[in-house]
Amino acid sequence: MVQPSEEDRLKQSEAKFRELARQNELLYRISQQIRQSLQLDQILQTTVCQVRCLLETDRVLIYRFGENWQGQVVIEDVIPPWRETLGQMGADSCFPRGYAELYGRGYVRAIDDIETAGLDTCHMDYLKSLQVRANLIVPVLVRDQLWGLLIAHHCSAPRQWRESETELLQALAEQVGVAIRQAELYKQATTSARLAQQQATQLEAALQKLKKTQAQLVQTEKMSSLGQLVAGIAHEINNPVNFIYGNVGYLRTYIQELTHLVNLYRTHYPEPVQPIADQIEAVELDFMLGDLQDILKSYKVGSERIRQIVLSLRTFSRLDESDMKAVDIHEGIDSTLLLLQHRLRDNRQWPPVQLRKDYGTLPLIECYPSQLNQVFLNILTNAFDVLEQQVSQQDGSGKQQVPPEITIATEVKESYAFVRIRDNGPGIPPEIRSRLFDPFFTTKPAGEGTGLGLSISHQIIVETHGGRLLCHSAPGEGTEFCVVIPLRQAQMVRTA
Repeated sequence: MVQPSEEDRLKQSEAKFRELARQNELLYRISQQIRQSLQLDQILQTTVCQVRCLLETDRVLIYRFGENWQGQVVIEDVIPPWRETLGQMGADSCFPRGYAELYGRGYVRAIDDIETAGLDTCHMDYLKSLQVRANLIVPVLVRDQLWGLLIAHHCSAPRQWRESETELLQALAEQVGVAIRQAELYKQATTSARLAQQQATQLEAALQKLKKTQAQLVQTEKMSSLGQLVAGIAHEINNPVNFIYGNVGYLRTYIQELTHLVNLYRTHYPEPVQPIADQIEAVELDFMLGDLQDILKSYKVGSERIRQIVLSLRTFSRLDESDMKAVDIHEGIDSTLLLLQHRLRDNRQWPPVQLRKDYGTLPLIECYPSQLNQVFLNILTNAFDVLEQQVSQQDGSGKQQVPPEITIATEVKESYAFVRIRDNGPGIPPEIRSRLFDPFFTTKPAGEGTGLGLSISHQIIVETHGGRLLCHSAPGEGTEFCVVIPLRQAQMVRTA
Protein backbone atom coordinates (compact mmCIF):
# COMPACT_ATOMS: atom_id res chain seq x y z
CA MET A 1 0.00 0.00 0.00
CA VAL A 2 1.40 3.36 -1.07
CA GLN A 3 1.82 5.80 1.81
CA PRO A 4 0.76 9.41 1.11
CA SER A 5 3.62 11.78 0.57
CA GLU A 6 4.47 14.60 2.89
CA GLU A 7 3.00 17.01 0.35
CA ASP A 8 -0.26 15.03 0.21
CA ARG A 9 -0.52 14.97 4.00
CA LEU A 10 0.10 18.71 4.07
CA LYS A 11 -2.64 19.28 1.50
CA GLN A 12 -5.03 17.09 3.49
CA SER A 13 -4.20 19.01 6.66
CA GLU A 14 -4.75 22.32 4.90
CA ALA A 15 -8.07 21.09 3.53
CA LYS A 16 -9.21 20.03 7.01
CA PHE A 17 -8.08 23.37 8.42
CA ARG A 18 -10.00 25.29 5.73
CA GLU A 19 -13.08 23.18 6.38
CA LEU A 20 -12.82 23.79 10.13
CA ALA A 21 -12.37 27.51 9.51
CA ARG A 22 -15.47 27.58 7.30
CA GLN A 23 -17.45 25.73 9.95
CA ASN A 24 -16.31 28.09 12.70
CA GLU A 25 -17.11 31.08 10.51
CA LEU A 26 -20.62 29.74 9.89
CA LEU A 27 -21.15 29.08 13.59
CA TYR A 28 -19.98 32.60 14.39
CA ARG A 29 -22.29 34.16 11.77
CA ILE A 30 -25.30 32.25 13.06
CA SER A 31 -24.57 33.15 16.69
CA GLN A 32 -24.12 36.80 15.72
CA GLN A 33 -27.42 36.82 13.88
CA ILE A 34 -29.17 35.33 16.90
CA ARG A 35 -27.73 38.10 19.08
CA GLN A 36 -28.80 40.80 16.64
CA SER A 37 -32.29 39.64 15.68
CA LEU A 38 -35.49 38.36 17.24
CA GLN A 39 -36.91 37.24 13.86
CA LEU A 40 -36.92 33.49 14.50
CA ASP A 41 -38.09 32.41 11.02
CA GLN A 42 -35.36 34.47 9.39
CA ILE A 43 -32.69 32.98 11.68
CA LEU A 44 -33.84 29.41 11.04
CA GLN A 45 -34.07 29.91 7.27
CA THR A 46 -30.57 31.39 7.14
CA THR A 47 -29.27 28.51 9.25
CA VAL A 48 -30.57 25.70 7.00
CA CYS A 49 -29.47 27.53 3.85
CA GLN A 50 -25.91 28.12 5.01
CA VAL A 51 -25.58 24.62 6.50
CA ARG A 52 -26.68 23.04 3.23
CA CYS A 53 -24.15 25.09 1.27
CA LEU A 54 -21.33 24.35 3.72
CA LEU A 55 -22.01 20.61 3.86
CA GLU A 56 -22.61 20.53 0.09
CA THR A 57 -25.62 18.34 0.65
CA ASP A 58 -28.99 18.27 -1.07
CA ARG A 59 -31.46 19.17 1.65
CA VAL A 60 -31.35 20.60 5.19
CA LEU A 61 -34.52 20.99 7.22
CA ILE A 62 -35.87 21.62 10.71
CA TYR A 63 -38.56 19.28 11.97
CA ARG A 64 -40.69 20.45 14.90
CA PHE A 65 -42.53 18.14 17.29
CA GLY A 66 -46.10 18.85 18.37
CA GLU A 67 -48.55 17.08 20.64
CA ASN A 68 -48.11 13.32 21.06
CA TRP A 69 -44.82 13.62 19.16
CA GLN A 70 -46.62 14.42 15.92
CA GLY A 71 -44.64 16.92 13.91
CA GLN A 72 -43.88 18.51 10.56
CA VAL A 73 -41.15 20.20 8.56
CA VAL A 74 -41.21 23.93 9.41
CA ILE A 75 -38.04 25.19 7.66
CA GLU A 76 -36.25 23.77 4.63
CA ASP A 77 -33.56 24.50 2.06
CA VAL A 78 -33.34 22.08 -0.90
CA ILE A 79 -31.79 22.13 -4.36
CA PRO A 80 -33.36 20.74 -7.56
CA PRO A 81 -34.18 18.17 -8.67
CA TRP A 82 -34.93 16.91 -5.17
CA ARG A 83 -38.48 17.33 -3.92
CA GLU A 84 -39.58 19.86 -1.32
CA THR A 85 -40.82 18.59 2.05
CA LEU A 86 -41.85 21.88 3.71
CA GLY A 87 -45.05 21.37 5.73
CA GLN A 88 -44.92 17.60 5.39
CA MET A 89 -45.98 15.61 8.42
CA GLY A 90 -43.73 12.87 9.76
CA ALA A 91 -44.71 9.21 9.47
CA ASP A 92 -45.13 8.71 13.21
CA SER A 93 -45.97 5.01 12.83
CA CYS A 94 -42.38 4.43 11.63
CA PHE A 95 -40.79 6.09 14.64
CA PRO A 96 -41.53 4.59 18.05
CA ARG A 97 -41.70 6.98 21.00
CA GLY A 98 -38.40 5.57 22.20
CA TYR A 99 -36.63 7.55 19.48
CA ALA A 100 -38.05 10.81 20.82
CA GLU A 101 -36.83 9.94 24.29
CA LEU A 102 -33.34 9.21 22.91
CA TYR A 103 -33.23 12.49 21.01
CA GLY A 104 -34.38 14.26 24.18
CA ARG A 105 -31.19 12.99 25.84
CA GLY A 106 -29.01 14.37 23.03
CA TYR A 107 -28.85 11.28 20.78
CA VAL A 108 -27.36 11.92 17.30
CA ARG A 109 -28.06 9.59 14.38
CA ALA A 110 -25.94 9.37 11.21
CA ILE A 111 -26.94 7.05 8.35
CA ASP A 112 -24.34 6.80 5.58
CA ASP A 113 -26.48 4.61 3.30
CA ILE A 114 -30.09 3.66 3.95
CA GLU A 115 -29.64 0.49 1.86
CA THR A 116 -27.04 -0.92 4.25
CA ALA A 117 -28.16 0.60 7.56
CA GLY A 118 -30.48 -2.26 8.52
CA LEU A 119 -33.58 -0.05 8.68
CA ASP A 120 -37.03 -1.58 8.99
CA THR A 121 -39.23 -1.58 5.90
CA CYS A 122 -41.50 1.26 7.09
CA HIS A 123 -38.58 3.56 7.82
CA MET A 124 -36.85 2.62 4.56
CA ASP A 125 -39.95 3.34 2.47
CA TYR A 126 -40.46 6.68 4.21
CA LEU A 127 -36.90 7.84 3.49
CA LYS A 128 -37.13 6.65 -0.11
CA SER A 129 -40.31 8.69 -0.53
CA LEU A 130 -38.19 11.71 0.39
CA GLN A 131 -35.46 10.61 -2.07
CA VAL A 132 -32.98 10.23 0.81
CA ARG A 133 -29.84 8.07 0.50
CA ALA A 134 -28.01 9.33 3.61
CA ASN A 135 -29.02 11.54 6.51
CA LEU A 136 -27.65 13.17 9.65
CA ILE A 137 -30.02 13.99 12.55
CA VAL A 138 -29.30 16.06 15.68
CA PRO A 139 -31.85 17.14 18.32
CA VAL A 140 -32.87 20.75 19.01
CA LEU A 141 -33.39 21.20 22.75
CA VAL A 142 -35.08 24.17 24.40
CA ARG A 143 -34.76 24.35 28.20
CA ASP A 144 -33.54 20.73 28.13
CA GLN A 145 -36.76 19.63 26.42
CA LEU A 146 -36.92 18.16 22.90
CA TRP A 147 -38.28 20.84 20.56
CA GLY A 148 -37.39 19.36 17.16
CA LEU A 149 -34.66 18.00 14.90
CA LEU A 150 -32.05 19.57 12.62
CA ILE A 151 -31.63 17.16 9.68
CA ALA A 152 -29.29 16.99 6.69
CA HIS A 153 -30.34 14.83 3.70
CA HIS A 154 -28.00 13.61 0.98
CA CYS A 155 -30.15 12.41 -1.90
CA SER A 156 -27.85 11.87 -4.88
CA ALA A 157 -25.73 9.09 -3.39
CA PRO A 158 -24.60 7.50 -0.12
CA ARG A 159 -22.38 9.68 2.04
CA GLN A 160 -20.03 9.05 4.91
CA TRP A 161 -20.63 11.76 7.50
CA ARG A 162 -17.46 13.08 9.10
CA GLU A 163 -17.15 13.70 12.82
CA SER A 164 -16.51 17.39 12.20
CA GLU A 165 -19.80 17.65 10.29
CA THR A 166 -21.68 16.01 13.13
CA GLU A 167 -20.09 18.36 15.67
CA LEU A 168 -20.96 21.36 13.50
CA LEU A 169 -24.60 20.32 13.25
CA GLN A 170 -24.74 19.77 17.02
CA ALA A 171 -23.28 23.21 17.71
CA LEU A 172 -25.75 24.83 15.32
CA ALA A 173 -28.64 22.94 16.93
CA GLU A 174 -27.61 24.44 20.27
CA GLN A 175 -27.64 27.92 18.73
CA VAL A 176 -31.07 27.24 17.21
CA GLY A 177 -32.30 26.23 20.68
CA VAL A 178 -31.01 29.53 22.08
CA ALA A 179 -32.74 31.47 19.30
CA ILE A 180 -36.03 29.68 19.94
CA ARG A 181 -35.83 30.31 23.69
CA GLN A 182 -34.99 33.95 23.06
CA ALA A 183 -37.97 34.33 20.72
CA GLU A 184 -40.28 32.63 23.24
CA LEU A 185 -39.18 34.95 26.03
CA TYR A 186 -39.63 37.97 23.80
CA LYS A 187 -43.10 36.82 22.80
CA GLN A 188 -44.07 36.19 26.43
CA ALA A 189 -42.78 39.59 27.48
CA THR A 190 -44.55 41.43 24.66
CA THR A 191 -47.77 39.53 25.31
CA SER A 192 -47.61 40.34 29.01
CA ALA A 193 -46.83 43.97 28.27
CA ARG A 194 -49.72 44.16 25.81
CA LEU A 195 -52.13 42.66 28.33
CA ALA A 196 -50.89 45.02 31.02
CA GLN A 197 -51.34 47.97 28.65
CA GLN A 198 -54.86 46.84 27.79
CA GLN A 199 -55.73 46.55 31.46
CA ALA A 200 -54.11 49.91 32.21
CA THR A 201 -56.23 51.44 29.44
CA GLN A 202 -59.36 49.88 30.90
CA LEU A 203 -58.41 51.12 34.35
CA GLU A 204 -57.78 54.61 33.02
CA ALA A 205 -61.17 54.56 31.29
CA ALA A 206 -62.80 53.40 34.52
CA LEU A 207 -61.05 56.15 36.47
CA GLN A 208 -62.16 58.74 33.93
CA LYS A 209 -65.66 57.38 34.28
CA LEU A 210 -65.34 57.77 38.05
CA LYS A 211 -64.25 61.40 37.68
CA LYS A 212 -67.18 62.18 35.39
CA THR A 213 -69.58 60.45 37.73
CA GLN A 214 -68.19 62.34 40.71
CA ALA A 215 -68.66 65.61 38.82
CA GLN A 216 -72.28 64.68 38.08
CA LEU A 217 -72.73 63.75 41.74
CA VAL A 218 -71.54 67.17 42.88
CA GLN A 219 -74.02 68.83 40.53
CA THR A 220 -77.05 66.65 41.28
CA GLU A 221 -76.42 65.16 44.75
CA LYS A 222 -79.11 62.58 44.15
CA MET A 223 -79.00 60.62 47.34
CA SER A 224 -81.39 57.91 46.22
CA SER A 225 -78.91 56.58 43.63
CA LEU A 226 -75.63 57.22 45.43
CA GLY A 227 -75.16 53.70 46.83
CA GLN A 228 -75.71 51.99 43.47
CA LEU A 229 -73.57 54.57 41.70
CA VAL A 230 -70.50 54.22 43.91
CA ALA A 231 -70.80 50.43 44.18
CA GLY A 232 -71.05 50.18 40.41
CA ILE A 233 -67.94 52.28 39.95
CA ALA A 234 -66.08 50.16 42.50
CA HIS A 235 -67.06 47.05 40.54
CA GLU A 236 -65.91 48.61 37.24
CA ILE A 237 -62.50 49.44 38.72
CA ASN A 238 -62.13 46.20 40.65
CA ASN A 239 -62.24 43.86 37.64
CA PRO A 240 -59.34 45.35 35.64
CA VAL A 241 -57.24 46.13 38.72
CA ASN A 242 -57.54 42.52 39.92
CA PHE A 243 -56.39 41.35 36.48
CA ILE A 244 -53.42 43.72 36.60
CA TYR A 245 -52.56 42.72 40.17
CA GLY A 246 -52.75 39.05 39.23
CA ASN A 247 -50.32 39.56 36.33
CA VAL A 248 -47.68 41.29 38.44
CA GLY A 249 -46.12 37.94 39.39
CA TYR A 250 -45.95 36.74 35.79
CA LEU A 251 -44.51 40.07 34.67
CA ARG A 252 -41.84 39.87 37.38
CA THR A 253 -40.87 36.36 36.21
CA TYR A 254 -40.63 37.42 32.57
CA ILE A 255 -38.52 40.46 33.46
CA GLN A 256 -36.19 38.30 35.56
CA GLU A 257 -35.81 35.78 32.75
CA LEU A 258 -35.15 38.50 30.18
CA THR A 259 -32.61 40.13 32.49
CA HIS A 260 -30.93 36.75 33.04
CA LEU A 261 -30.84 36.19 29.29
CA VAL A 262 -29.23 39.59 28.69
CA ASN A 263 -26.64 38.95 31.41
CA LEU A 264 -25.96 35.47 29.98
CA TYR A 265 -25.31 36.92 26.56
CA ARG A 266 -23.04 39.56 28.04
CA THR A 267 -21.06 36.85 29.82
CA HIS A 268 -20.56 34.77 26.70
CA TYR A 269 -20.33 37.68 24.26
CA PRO A 270 -18.71 40.52 26.22
CA GLU A 271 -17.75 42.40 23.04
CA PRO A 272 -20.94 42.96 20.98
CA VAL A 273 -20.83 44.20 17.42
CA GLN A 274 -20.80 47.97 17.08
CA PRO A 275 -24.48 48.41 16.05
CA ILE A 276 -25.57 46.46 19.14
CA ALA A 277 -23.14 48.38 21.38
CA ASP A 278 -24.49 51.65 20.01
CA GLN A 279 -28.07 50.56 20.64
CA ILE A 280 -27.21 49.43 24.20
CA GLU A 281 -25.78 52.87 24.89
CA ALA A 282 -28.68 54.66 23.19
CA VAL A 283 -31.36 52.90 25.25
CA GLU A 284 -29.24 52.97 28.46
CA LEU A 285 -29.68 49.22 28.89
CA ASP A 286 -28.24 48.99 32.42
CA PHE A 287 -30.49 51.78 33.63
CA MET A 288 -33.46 50.22 31.85
CA LEU A 289 -32.90 46.82 33.47
CA GLY A 290 -32.64 48.38 36.92
CA ASP A 291 -35.56 50.70 36.35
CA LEU A 292 -37.80 47.82 35.29
CA GLN A 293 -37.67 46.47 38.85
CA ASP A 294 -38.59 49.88 40.29
CA ILE A 295 -41.44 50.23 37.82
CA LEU A 296 -42.69 46.78 38.76
CA LYS A 297 -42.65 47.70 42.46
CA SER A 298 -44.55 50.92 41.73
CA TYR A 299 -46.94 48.91 39.59
CA LYS A 300 -47.70 46.58 42.52
CA VAL A 301 -47.98 49.40 45.08
CA GLY A 302 -50.32 51.32 42.78
CA SER A 303 -52.52 48.28 42.24
CA GLU A 304 -52.72 47.64 45.98
CA ARG A 305 -53.60 51.29 46.56
CA ILE A 306 -56.42 51.15 44.02
CA ARG A 307 -57.72 47.94 45.59
CA GLN A 308 -57.79 49.71 48.95
CA ILE A 309 -59.71 52.61 47.43
CA VAL A 310 -62.19 50.19 45.84
CA LEU A 311 -62.74 48.56 49.23
CA SER A 312 -63.38 51.99 50.74
CA LEU A 313 -65.82 52.80 47.94
CA ARG A 314 -67.72 49.64 48.72
CA THR A 315 -67.70 50.40 52.44
CA PHE A 316 -68.79 53.94 51.69
CA SER A 317 -71.68 52.92 49.44
CA ARG A 318 -72.75 49.93 51.63
CA LEU A 319 -75.05 48.84 48.83
CA ASP A 320 -75.59 45.48 50.50
CA GLU A 321 -76.62 47.38 53.65
CA SER A 322 -78.94 49.93 52.06
CA ASP A 323 -81.62 48.85 54.53
CA MET A 324 -81.51 49.67 58.21
CA LYS A 325 -78.46 47.89 59.70
CA ALA A 326 -76.49 47.90 62.93
CA VAL A 327 -73.02 49.09 61.87
CA ASP A 328 -69.78 50.56 63.17
CA ILE A 329 -69.98 54.19 62.08
CA HIS A 330 -66.24 54.66 62.71
CA GLU A 331 -65.72 52.36 59.74
CA GLY A 332 -67.96 54.59 57.63
CA ILE A 333 -66.08 57.74 58.72
CA ASP A 334 -62.73 56.15 57.91
CA SER A 335 -63.86 55.02 54.47
CA THR A 336 -65.11 58.55 53.78
CA LEU A 337 -61.77 60.01 54.86
CA LEU A 338 -59.94 57.65 52.54
CA LEU A 339 -61.97 58.98 49.63
CA LEU A 340 -60.89 62.47 50.67
CA GLN A 341 -57.24 61.50 51.21
CA HIS A 342 -56.10 63.75 48.38
CA ARG A 343 -57.42 66.76 50.31
CA LEU A 344 -55.07 65.93 53.22
CA ARG A 345 -51.87 65.98 51.18
CA ASP A 346 -49.47 68.88 50.85
CA ASN A 347 -49.37 70.79 47.57
CA ARG A 348 -47.98 73.98 46.13
CA GLN A 349 -51.01 76.09 47.02
CA TRP A 350 -51.45 75.33 50.72
CA PRO A 351 -50.07 73.18 53.54
CA PRO A 352 -51.71 69.82 54.33
CA VAL A 353 -54.79 69.73 56.53
CA GLN A 354 -54.04 68.17 59.91
CA LEU A 355 -56.58 65.52 60.83
CA ARG A 356 -57.23 64.60 64.44
CA LYS A 357 -59.47 61.73 65.47
CA ASP A 358 -60.81 61.36 68.99
CA TYR A 359 -63.00 58.30 68.71
CA GLY A 360 -64.91 57.15 71.73
CA THR A 361 -66.23 53.66 72.38
CA LEU A 362 -69.39 53.29 70.35
CA PRO A 363 -71.68 50.29 70.05
CA LEU A 364 -73.11 49.21 66.71
CA ILE A 365 -75.67 51.80 65.66
CA GLU A 366 -78.86 51.15 63.71
CA CYS A 367 -78.89 53.35 60.63
CA TYR A 368 -78.87 53.51 56.84
CA PRO A 369 -75.09 53.22 56.34
CA SER A 370 -74.79 54.65 52.83
CA GLN A 371 -76.92 57.67 53.70
CA LEU A 372 -74.97 58.34 56.90
CA ASN A 373 -71.69 58.13 54.99
CA GLN A 374 -72.99 60.77 52.58
CA VAL A 375 -73.66 63.09 55.51
CA PHE A 376 -70.05 62.70 56.67
CA LEU A 377 -68.84 63.32 53.11
CA ASN A 378 -70.84 66.53 52.76
CA ILE A 379 -69.68 67.96 56.10
CA LEU A 380 -66.01 67.02 55.57
CA THR A 381 -65.98 68.33 52.00
CA ASN A 382 -67.32 71.69 53.17
CA ALA A 383 -64.67 71.80 55.92
CA PHE A 384 -61.86 71.19 53.42
CA ASP A 385 -63.26 73.86 51.09
CA VAL A 386 -63.40 76.44 53.89
CA LEU A 387 -59.87 75.70 55.13
CA GLU A 388 -58.37 75.89 51.65
CA GLN A 389 -60.11 79.20 51.04
CA GLN A 390 -58.82 80.51 54.38
CA VAL A 391 -55.22 79.55 53.55
CA SER A 392 -55.41 81.22 50.15
CA GLN A 393 -56.70 84.44 51.74
CA GLN A 394 -53.95 84.36 54.39
CA ASP A 395 -51.32 84.01 51.66
CA GLY A 396 -52.64 87.15 50.02
CA SER A 397 -52.83 89.20 53.23
CA GLY A 398 -49.31 88.49 54.47
CA LYS A 399 -50.57 87.37 57.89
CA GLN A 400 -49.03 84.42 59.68
CA GLN A 401 -50.73 81.23 58.58
CA VAL A 402 -52.71 79.13 61.02
CA PRO A 403 -52.19 75.43 60.23
CA PRO A 404 -55.53 74.10 58.93
CA GLU A 405 -57.01 71.41 61.13
CA ILE A 406 -60.06 69.13 61.27
CA THR A 407 -61.03 67.22 64.40
CA ILE A 408 -63.49 64.32 64.48
CA ALA A 409 -64.76 63.21 67.88
CA THR A 410 -67.35 60.59 68.80
CA GLU A 411 -69.03 59.63 72.04
CA VAL A 412 -72.16 58.13 73.55
CA LYS A 413 -74.51 60.07 75.83
CA GLU A 414 -77.42 58.16 77.27
CA SER A 415 -78.91 56.35 74.25
CA TYR A 416 -77.49 58.58 71.53
CA ALA A 417 -74.33 58.68 69.46
CA PHE A 418 -72.63 62.03 68.92
CA VAL A 419 -70.30 62.69 65.99
CA ARG A 420 -68.61 66.11 66.09
CA ILE A 421 -66.68 67.38 63.07
CA ARG A 422 -64.83 70.61 63.82
CA ASP A 423 -62.54 72.82 61.74
CA ASN A 424 -60.43 75.85 62.73
CA GLY A 425 -61.62 77.91 59.80
CA PRO A 426 -62.94 81.50 59.87
CA GLY A 427 -66.33 80.55 61.27
CA ILE A 428 -69.82 81.32 59.98
CA PRO A 429 -71.67 84.59 60.55
CA PRO A 430 -75.10 84.25 62.24
CA GLU A 431 -77.01 85.44 59.16
CA ILE A 432 -75.53 82.63 57.09
CA ARG A 433 -75.67 80.01 59.85
CA SER A 434 -79.43 80.43 60.11
CA ARG A 435 -79.83 79.42 56.45
CA LEU A 436 -77.32 76.57 56.26
CA PHE A 437 -79.96 73.86 55.94
CA ASP A 438 -82.17 75.69 53.46
CA PRO A 439 -82.44 73.95 50.10
CA PHE A 440 -80.31 75.54 47.33
CA PHE A 441 -78.64 77.99 49.70
CA THR A 442 -74.89 78.28 49.08
CA THR A 443 -72.11 80.79 49.58
CA LYS A 444 -69.90 79.22 46.91
CA PRO A 445 -69.38 80.83 43.49
CA ALA A 446 -71.73 79.86 40.67
CA GLY A 447 -70.96 76.43 39.29
CA GLU A 448 -69.13 75.21 42.42
CA GLY A 449 -72.09 74.12 44.52
CA THR A 450 -75.83 73.48 44.34
CA GLY A 451 -76.74 74.23 47.95
CA LEU A 452 -78.23 70.76 48.40
CA GLY A 453 -75.49 69.03 50.42
CA LEU A 454 -76.35 70.25 53.92
CA SER A 455 -80.06 70.38 53.15
CA ILE A 456 -80.12 66.70 52.19
CA SER A 457 -77.81 65.84 55.12
CA HIS A 458 -80.26 67.52 57.49
CA GLN A 459 -83.11 65.54 55.96
CA ILE A 460 -81.19 62.25 56.36
CA ILE A 461 -80.37 62.84 60.04
CA VAL A 462 -83.62 64.44 61.19
CA GLU A 463 -86.34 62.85 59.06
CA THR A 464 -84.82 59.47 58.21
CA HIS A 465 -82.95 58.70 61.43
CA GLY A 466 -84.95 60.71 63.97
CA GLY A 467 -81.85 62.62 65.07
CA ARG A 468 -80.50 66.16 64.93
CA LEU A 469 -77.87 67.97 62.87
CA LEU A 470 -76.49 71.00 64.71
CA CYS A 471 -74.03 73.71 63.75
CA HIS A 472 -72.00 75.66 66.34
CA SER A 473 -69.97 78.49 64.88
CA ALA A 474 -68.97 82.11 65.25
CA PRO A 475 -66.64 84.35 63.20
CA GLY A 476 -63.01 83.63 64.09
CA GLU A 477 -63.84 80.55 66.17
CA GLY A 478 -64.15 77.82 63.57
CA THR A 479 -67.17 75.62 62.92
CA GLU A 480 -68.48 72.43 64.47
CA PHE A 481 -71.20 70.21 63.02
CA CYS A 482 -72.71 67.76 65.48
CA VAL A 483 -74.55 64.68 64.24
CA VAL A 484 -76.81 63.18 66.90
CA ILE A 485 -78.62 59.92 66.19
CA PRO A 486 -80.28 57.35 68.45
CA LEU A 487 -78.50 54.04 68.96
CA ARG A 488 -81.79 52.26 68.19
CA GLN A 489 -84.29 53.64 65.74
CA ALA A 490 -87.24 52.97 68.06
CA GLN A 491 -85.97 55.96 70.07
CA MET A 492 -86.41 59.65 69.26
CA VAL A 493 -83.98 62.45 70.04
CA ARG A 494 -85.26 64.64 72.86
CA THR A 495 -82.24 66.83 73.53
CA ALA A 496 -78.85 67.69 72.06
